[in-house]
Amino acid sequence: MKTILYSAMPMDNGKSGISNYIFNTLDELLKENKVSVMVLGKDLHLLAKRFPSADYIIVPDRYSKPLQNMLWHLFIMPFSTDFSRFDFLFIPAANRRIICRCPIFSIGTVHDFSQLHVKAKYDLFRMFYIKKLIPFFLHKFDSIVSVSESTKKDLLGYCGIPADKVKVLYNGYDRRLYNDTFTPDTGRIRGKLGIKGKYILYISRIEHPGKNHLNLMKAYEMLPPGLQDEYNLVLAGSNWSGAEKVLEYAGKSPVKDRIIFTGFVEYGDLPQLYRCASLYAFPSFFEGFGIPLVEAMACGIPCVCSNCSSLAEIAEGAALTFDPHRPEDIAEKMQTVLESGSLASELSRKGLGRVSAFSWEKHVKGIMDIYDSRTKKK
Repeated sequence: MKTILYSAMPMDNGKSGISNYIFNTLDELLKENKVSVMVLGKDLHLLAKRFPSADYIIVPDRYSKPLQNMLWHLFIMPFSTDFSRFDFLFIPAANRRIICRCPIFSIGTVHDFSQLHVKAKYDLFRMFYIKKLIPFFLHKFDSIVSVSESTKKDLLGYCGIPADKVKVLYNGYDRRLYNDTFTPDTGRIRGKLGIKGKYILYISRIEHPGKNHLNLMKAYEMLPPGLQDEYNLVLAGSNWSGAEKVLEYAGKSPVKDRIIFTGFVEYGDLPQLYRCASLYAFPSFFEGFGIPLVEAMACGIPCVCSNCSSLAEIAEGAALTFDPHRPEDIAEKMQTVLESGSLASELSRKGLGRVSAFSWEKHVKGIMDIYDSRTKKK
Protein backbone atom coordinates (compact mmCIF):
# COMPACT_ATOMS: atom_id res chain seq x y z
CA MET A 1 0.00 0.00 0.00
CA LYS A 2 1.31 3.42 -1.00
CA THR A 3 0.53 6.77 0.61
CA ILE A 4 -0.34 9.29 -2.08
CA LEU A 5 -0.83 13.04 -1.95
CA TYR A 6 -3.47 13.91 -4.56
CA SER A 7 -4.51 17.40 -5.69
CA ALA A 8 -8.21 17.33 -6.62
CA MET A 9 -8.15 20.66 -8.39
CA PRO A 10 -9.61 22.08 -10.49
CA MET A 11 -12.97 20.36 -9.91
CA ASP A 12 -15.04 22.60 -12.25
CA ASN A 13 -18.12 21.92 -10.09
CA GLY A 14 -17.93 18.26 -11.10
CA LYS A 15 -19.01 19.08 -14.65
CA SER A 16 -15.89 18.72 -16.79
CA GLY A 17 -13.56 16.15 -18.27
CA ILE A 18 -11.02 16.95 -15.54
CA SER A 19 -13.53 16.23 -12.76
CA ASN A 20 -14.46 12.98 -14.55
CA TYR A 21 -10.77 12.06 -14.54
CA ILE A 22 -10.45 12.93 -10.84
CA PHE A 23 -13.48 10.82 -9.88
CA ASN A 24 -12.31 7.76 -11.80
CA THR A 25 -8.62 7.82 -10.85
CA LEU A 26 -9.47 8.34 -7.18
CA ASP A 27 -11.90 5.44 -7.38
CA GLU A 28 -9.11 3.12 -8.55
CA LEU A 29 -6.29 4.50 -6.39
CA LEU A 30 -8.30 4.13 -3.19
CA LYS A 31 -8.81 0.40 -3.76
CA GLU A 32 -5.26 -0.43 -2.69
CA ASN A 33 -3.69 2.79 -1.42
CA LYS A 34 -4.06 5.46 1.21
CA VAL A 35 -4.82 8.75 -0.49
CA SER A 36 -4.77 12.24 1.02
CA VAL A 37 -6.83 14.54 -1.18
CA MET A 38 -6.23 18.28 -1.30
CA VAL A 39 -9.56 19.90 -2.13
CA LEU A 40 -11.16 23.32 -1.88
CA GLY A 41 -13.69 23.59 0.93
CA LYS A 42 -16.49 24.42 -1.49
CA ASP A 43 -15.79 21.22 -3.46
CA LEU A 44 -15.53 18.82 -0.53
CA HIS A 45 -19.15 17.68 -0.95
CA LEU A 46 -18.36 16.49 -4.48
CA LEU A 47 -15.87 13.94 -3.12
CA ALA A 48 -16.52 13.17 0.56
CA LYS A 49 -19.69 11.10 0.12
CA ARG A 50 -18.31 9.18 -2.85
CA PHE A 51 -14.88 8.55 -1.29
CA PRO A 52 -15.35 8.27 2.50
CA SER A 53 -12.07 6.35 2.94
CA ALA A 54 -9.93 9.22 1.66
CA ASP A 55 -8.16 11.65 3.99
CA TYR A 56 -9.05 15.24 3.07
CA ILE A 57 -6.79 18.27 3.29
CA ILE A 58 -9.02 21.33 2.98
CA VAL A 59 -7.68 24.25 0.96
CA PRO A 60 -9.28 27.61 1.91
CA ASP A 61 -11.85 28.89 -0.56
CA ARG A 62 -9.93 32.14 -0.92
CA TYR A 63 -7.82 30.13 -3.38
CA SER A 64 -10.83 29.05 -5.43
CA LYS A 65 -10.49 31.56 -8.26
CA PRO A 66 -8.31 30.29 -11.13
CA LEU A 67 -5.47 32.80 -10.68
CA GLN A 68 -5.23 32.31 -6.91
CA ASN A 69 -5.45 28.53 -7.29
CA MET A 70 -2.70 28.52 -9.93
CA LEU A 71 -0.44 30.54 -7.60
CA TRP A 72 -1.29 28.32 -4.61
CA HIS A 73 -0.21 25.20 -6.50
CA LEU A 74 2.85 26.85 -7.96
CA PHE A 75 4.31 28.66 -4.94
CA ILE A 76 2.38 28.02 -1.69
CA MET A 77 1.61 24.31 -1.64
CA PRO A 78 5.24 23.26 -2.41
CA PHE A 79 6.48 25.11 0.72
CA SER A 80 3.56 24.61 3.13
CA THR A 81 3.05 20.86 2.80
CA ASP A 82 4.61 18.13 4.90
CA PHE A 83 5.65 15.85 2.06
CA SER A 84 7.49 13.45 4.35
CA ARG A 85 4.23 11.58 5.05
CA PHE A 86 3.77 10.55 1.41
CA ASP A 87 5.36 8.24 -1.15
CA PHE A 88 4.52 10.45 -4.10
CA LEU A 89 2.52 13.45 -5.28
CA PHE A 90 -0.04 13.09 -8.06
CA ILE A 91 -1.50 16.09 -9.89
CA PRO A 92 -4.33 15.01 -12.23
CA ALA A 93 -4.37 18.15 -14.38
CA ALA A 94 -0.76 19.24 -14.83
CA ASN A 95 -1.70 21.16 -17.97
CA ARG A 96 -3.61 23.51 -15.65
CA ARG A 97 -1.90 23.25 -12.22
CA ILE A 98 1.88 23.04 -11.83
CA ILE A 99 4.47 23.12 -9.02
CA CYS A 100 7.76 24.99 -8.66
CA ARG A 101 9.35 22.19 -6.62
CA CYS A 102 8.57 18.87 -4.97
CA PRO A 103 10.85 17.05 -2.53
CA ILE A 104 9.21 13.67 -3.23
CA PHE A 105 8.53 11.74 -6.42
CA SER A 106 5.93 13.60 -8.47
CA ILE A 107 3.66 12.52 -11.32
CA GLY A 108 1.41 14.84 -13.30
CA THR A 109 -1.15 14.04 -15.98
CA VAL A 110 -1.30 16.28 -19.03
CA HIS A 111 -4.56 16.06 -20.98
CA ASP A 112 -4.06 18.47 -23.85
CA PHE A 113 -2.60 21.69 -25.18
CA SER A 114 -5.71 22.68 -27.11
CA GLN A 115 -4.85 26.36 -26.53
CA LEU A 116 -1.94 25.96 -28.93
CA HIS A 117 -4.22 24.68 -31.68
CA VAL A 118 -7.44 26.68 -31.23
CA LYS A 119 -7.12 30.43 -31.71
CA ALA A 120 -8.78 32.83 -29.26
CA LYS A 121 -9.50 30.09 -26.73
CA TYR A 122 -8.28 32.07 -23.72
CA ASP A 123 -7.28 35.62 -22.72
CA LEU A 124 -3.71 36.93 -22.91
CA PHE A 125 -2.84 36.19 -19.26
CA ARG A 126 -3.91 32.56 -19.43
CA MET A 127 -2.14 32.14 -22.76
CA PHE A 128 1.07 33.46 -21.14
CA TYR A 129 0.61 30.98 -18.29
CA ILE A 130 0.02 28.13 -20.74
CA LYS A 131 2.72 29.01 -23.27
CA LYS A 132 5.49 30.12 -20.93
CA LEU A 133 5.03 28.94 -17.35
CA ILE A 134 3.52 25.49 -17.85
CA PRO A 135 6.20 24.23 -20.29
CA PHE A 136 8.94 25.47 -17.93
CA PHE A 137 7.53 23.98 -14.72
CA LEU A 138 6.43 20.68 -16.27
CA HIS A 139 10.13 19.82 -16.19
CA LYS A 140 9.89 19.81 -12.37
CA PHE A 141 7.80 16.62 -12.43
CA ASP A 142 9.65 13.32 -12.20
CA SER A 143 7.23 11.73 -14.65
CA ILE A 144 4.38 12.89 -16.86
CA VAL A 145 1.36 10.90 -17.95
CA SER A 146 -0.01 11.76 -21.38
CA VAL A 147 -3.53 10.56 -22.21
CA SER A 148 -2.77 10.16 -25.93
CA GLU A 149 0.04 10.06 -28.46
CA SER A 150 -1.29 13.38 -29.75
CA THR A 151 -0.69 15.06 -26.39
CA LYS A 152 2.69 13.37 -26.07
CA LYS A 153 3.69 14.94 -29.38
CA ASP A 154 3.01 18.40 -27.93
CA LEU A 155 4.87 17.56 -24.72
CA LEU A 156 7.97 16.55 -26.66
CA GLY A 157 7.80 19.09 -29.46
CA TYR A 158 6.44 22.19 -27.75
CA CYS A 159 7.48 21.73 -24.12
CA GLY A 160 10.76 19.94 -24.77
CA ILE A 161 10.03 17.19 -22.25
CA PRO A 162 12.40 14.21 -22.69
CA ALA A 163 10.66 11.21 -24.25
CA ASP A 164 11.68 8.87 -21.43
CA LYS A 165 9.86 11.12 -18.96
CA VAL A 166 6.48 10.78 -20.73
CA LYS A 167 4.22 7.72 -20.48
CA VAL A 168 1.10 7.41 -22.66
CA LEU A 169 -1.78 5.95 -20.67
CA TYR A 170 -5.20 6.06 -22.33
CA ASN A 171 -8.15 7.19 -20.24
CA GLY A 172 -10.82 4.69 -19.38
CA TYR A 173 -14.59 4.78 -19.14
CA ASP A 174 -17.03 3.71 -16.46
CA ARG A 175 -17.62 0.06 -17.33
CA ARG A 176 -20.12 -0.34 -14.52
CA LEU A 177 -22.31 2.35 -16.05
CA TYR A 178 -21.69 1.59 -19.72
CA ASN A 179 -22.19 -2.15 -19.65
CA ASP A 180 -24.18 -4.55 -21.82
CA THR A 181 -27.31 -4.27 -19.69
CA PHE A 182 -29.71 -1.84 -21.33
CA THR A 183 -33.36 -1.26 -20.58
CA PRO A 184 -35.18 -0.11 -23.74
CA ASP A 185 -36.13 3.56 -23.60
CA THR A 186 -39.61 4.18 -22.27
CA GLY A 187 -39.49 7.85 -23.12
CA ARG A 188 -38.11 8.86 -19.71
CA ILE A 189 -34.88 10.44 -20.94
CA ARG A 190 -36.60 12.13 -23.87
CA GLY A 191 -39.31 13.51 -21.63
CA LYS A 192 -36.83 14.66 -18.99
CA LEU A 193 -34.67 16.51 -21.53
CA GLY A 194 -37.37 17.67 -23.93
CA ILE A 195 -36.28 15.47 -26.84
CA LYS A 196 -38.76 14.20 -29.41
CA GLY A 197 -38.10 11.40 -31.90
CA LYS A 198 -34.74 10.26 -33.26
CA TYR A 199 -31.65 12.36 -32.84
CA ILE A 200 -27.99 13.03 -33.62
CA LEU A 201 -26.08 13.61 -30.38
CA TYR A 202 -23.11 15.71 -29.31
CA ILE A 203 -22.15 15.85 -25.61
CA SER A 204 -19.74 18.63 -24.72
CA ARG A 205 -19.68 21.84 -22.76
CA ILE A 206 -21.10 24.63 -24.90
CA GLU A 207 -17.82 26.40 -25.60
CA HIS A 208 -16.86 28.52 -28.60
CA PRO A 209 -14.77 28.18 -30.67
CA GLY A 210 -12.98 25.06 -29.43
CA LYS A 211 -15.87 22.60 -29.32
CA ASN A 212 -17.02 23.63 -32.81
CA HIS A 213 -20.78 23.66 -32.29
CA LEU A 214 -21.23 26.21 -35.07
CA ASN A 215 -19.86 23.97 -37.82
CA LEU A 216 -21.90 21.05 -36.54
CA MET A 217 -25.07 23.14 -36.74
CA LYS A 218 -24.10 24.35 -40.22
CA ALA A 219 -23.57 20.73 -41.24
CA TYR A 220 -26.97 19.78 -39.85
CA GLU A 221 -28.53 22.57 -41.90
CA MET A 222 -26.98 20.98 -45.02
CA LEU A 223 -28.61 17.60 -44.49
CA PRO A 224 -31.48 16.72 -46.86
CA PRO A 225 -34.84 17.94 -45.51
CA GLY A 226 -35.97 14.34 -45.13
CA LEU A 227 -33.16 13.61 -42.68
CA GLN A 228 -33.81 16.84 -40.78
CA ASP A 229 -37.46 15.81 -40.45
CA GLU A 230 -36.41 12.40 -39.13
CA TYR A 231 -33.52 13.40 -36.83
CA ASN A 232 -33.16 16.26 -34.38
CA LEU A 233 -29.75 17.61 -33.35
CA VAL A 234 -29.24 17.31 -29.59
CA LEU A 235 -26.46 19.35 -27.96
CA ALA A 236 -25.93 18.35 -24.34
CA GLY A 237 -23.70 20.22 -21.91
CA SER A 238 -23.33 23.23 -19.64
CA ASN A 239 -22.73 26.74 -20.94
CA TRP A 240 -19.06 27.76 -20.85
CA SER A 241 -16.95 30.46 -22.46
CA GLY A 242 -18.43 31.69 -25.74
CA ALA A 243 -21.74 29.85 -25.28
CA GLU A 244 -23.67 33.00 -26.18
CA LYS A 245 -22.34 32.82 -29.75
CA VAL A 246 -23.48 29.22 -30.10
CA LEU A 247 -26.94 30.01 -28.72
CA GLU A 248 -27.25 33.10 -30.90
CA TYR A 249 -26.46 31.10 -34.04
CA ALA A 250 -28.92 28.38 -33.08
CA GLY A 251 -31.64 30.96 -32.45
CA LYS A 252 -31.29 32.31 -36.00
CA SER A 253 -30.96 28.93 -37.72
CA PRO A 254 -33.66 27.98 -40.26
CA VAL A 255 -33.93 24.65 -38.42
CA LYS A 256 -33.83 26.12 -34.91
CA ASP A 257 -36.88 24.11 -33.87
CA ARG A 258 -34.90 20.90 -34.43
CA ILE A 259 -31.80 21.96 -32.48
CA ILE A 260 -32.20 21.00 -28.82
CA PHE A 261 -29.98 22.22 -25.97
CA THR A 262 -30.44 20.01 -22.91
CA GLY A 263 -28.07 21.77 -20.52
CA PHE A 264 -25.95 19.69 -18.14
CA VAL A 265 -26.99 16.02 -18.09
CA GLU A 266 -26.66 14.06 -14.87
CA TYR A 267 -23.98 11.38 -14.96
CA GLY A 268 -26.43 8.53 -14.43
CA ASP A 269 -28.58 9.67 -17.37
CA LEU A 270 -25.75 9.67 -19.90
CA PRO A 271 -25.89 5.97 -20.94
CA GLN A 272 -29.61 6.25 -21.76
CA LEU A 273 -28.99 9.47 -23.69
CA TYR A 274 -26.22 7.82 -25.72
CA ARG A 275 -28.09 4.60 -26.38
CA CYS A 276 -31.23 6.32 -27.62
CA ALA A 277 -29.20 8.32 -30.19
CA SER A 278 -29.01 7.25 -33.83
CA LEU A 279 -25.58 8.83 -34.36
CA TYR A 280 -22.89 10.40 -32.22
CA ALA A 281 -21.02 13.35 -33.78
CA PHE A 282 -17.80 14.74 -32.27
CA PRO A 283 -16.69 17.83 -34.28
CA SER A 284 -14.27 19.35 -31.75
CA PHE A 285 -11.30 21.19 -33.22
CA PHE A 286 -8.98 19.66 -30.66
CA GLU A 287 -9.16 17.00 -27.95
CA GLY A 288 -6.43 15.53 -25.77
CA PHE A 289 -8.46 12.34 -25.55
CA GLY A 290 -12.24 12.63 -25.93
CA ILE A 291 -13.96 10.40 -23.36
CA PRO A 292 -17.47 10.96 -24.85
CA LEU A 293 -16.32 9.22 -28.03
CA VAL A 294 -15.36 6.13 -26.02
CA GLU A 295 -18.63 6.25 -24.06
CA ALA A 296 -20.64 6.46 -27.28
CA MET A 297 -18.77 3.50 -28.79
CA ALA A 298 -19.30 1.54 -25.56
CA CYS A 299 -23.03 2.11 -25.98
CA GLY A 300 -22.95 0.68 -29.51
CA ILE A 301 -23.73 3.99 -31.22
CA PRO A 302 -22.21 4.62 -34.68
CA CYS A 303 -19.84 7.58 -34.50
CA VAL A 304 -18.40 10.28 -36.74
CA CYS A 305 -15.61 12.52 -35.45
CA SER A 306 -12.91 15.02 -36.36
CA ASN A 307 -9.82 13.73 -38.13
CA CYS A 308 -7.44 15.87 -36.02
CA SER A 309 -5.74 15.77 -32.62
CA SER A 310 -6.42 12.55 -30.68
CA LEU A 311 -9.89 11.70 -31.99
CA ALA A 312 -8.86 9.66 -35.02
CA GLU A 313 -6.26 7.96 -32.80
CA ILE A 314 -8.86 7.01 -30.21
CA ALA A 315 -11.41 5.90 -32.82
CA GLU A 316 -8.80 3.90 -34.76
CA GLY A 317 -11.08 3.05 -37.67
CA ALA A 318 -14.22 2.60 -35.56
CA ALA A 319 -15.70 5.95 -36.68
CA LEU A 320 -15.95 7.91 -39.92
CA THR A 321 -13.74 10.99 -39.72
CA PHE A 322 -14.16 14.45 -41.22
CA ASP A 323 -12.41 17.81 -41.46
CA PRO A 324 -13.94 19.83 -38.59
CA HIS A 325 -13.29 23.07 -40.49
CA ARG A 326 -15.57 21.98 -43.38
CA PRO A 327 -19.29 21.76 -42.51
CA GLU A 328 -19.96 20.11 -45.86
CA ASP A 329 -17.61 17.26 -44.95
CA ILE A 330 -19.29 16.84 -41.55
CA ALA A 331 -22.70 16.77 -43.27
CA GLU A 332 -21.52 14.22 -45.84
CA LYS A 333 -20.25 11.81 -43.17
CA MET A 334 -23.39 12.16 -41.05
CA GLN A 335 -25.62 11.57 -44.07
CA THR A 336 -23.59 8.55 -45.16
CA VAL A 337 -24.09 6.82 -41.80
CA LEU A 338 -27.73 7.82 -41.37
CA GLU A 339 -28.65 6.48 -44.81
CA SER A 340 -26.74 3.21 -44.54
CA GLY A 341 -27.98 0.72 -41.98
CA SER A 342 -25.17 -1.68 -42.84
CA LEU A 343 -22.48 0.96 -42.30
CA ALA A 344 -24.08 2.05 -39.02
CA SER A 345 -24.06 -1.57 -37.83
CA GLU A 346 -20.44 -2.01 -38.88
CA LEU A 347 -19.34 1.13 -37.00
CA SER A 348 -21.28 -0.02 -33.92
CA ARG A 349 -19.55 -3.39 -34.01
CA LYS A 350 -16.11 -1.87 -34.49
CA GLY A 351 -16.73 0.64 -31.70
CA LEU A 352 -17.69 -2.07 -29.23
CA GLY A 353 -14.46 -3.87 -30.11
CA ARG A 354 -12.33 -0.75 -29.85
CA VAL A 355 -13.40 0.18 -26.29
CA SER A 356 -11.63 -2.87 -24.87
CA ALA A 357 -8.45 -0.76 -25.09
CA PHE A 358 -9.75 1.74 -22.53
CA SER A 359 -9.84 0.98 -18.82
CA TRP A 360 -9.44 3.11 -15.69
CA GLU A 361 -7.97 0.08 -13.96
CA LYS A 362 -5.21 -0.14 -16.59
CA HIS A 363 -4.69 3.62 -16.49
CA VAL A 364 -4.14 3.72 -12.73
CA LYS A 365 -2.03 0.56 -12.80
CA GLY A 366 0.18 2.41 -15.27
CA ILE A 367 0.51 5.31 -12.83
CA MET A 368 1.51 2.97 -10.02
CA ASP A 369 3.98 1.21 -12.32
CA ILE A 370 5.64 4.57 -12.98
CA TYR A 371 6.21 5.03 -9.27
CA ASP A 372 7.32 1.42 -8.74
CA SER A 373 9.86 1.68 -11.57
CA ARG A 374 11.47 4.87 -10.24
CA THR A 375 14.39 2.94 -8.74
CA LYS A 376 15.42 1.77 -12.21
CA LYS A 377 16.10 5.40 -13.17
CA LYS A 378 18.37 6.06 -10.20
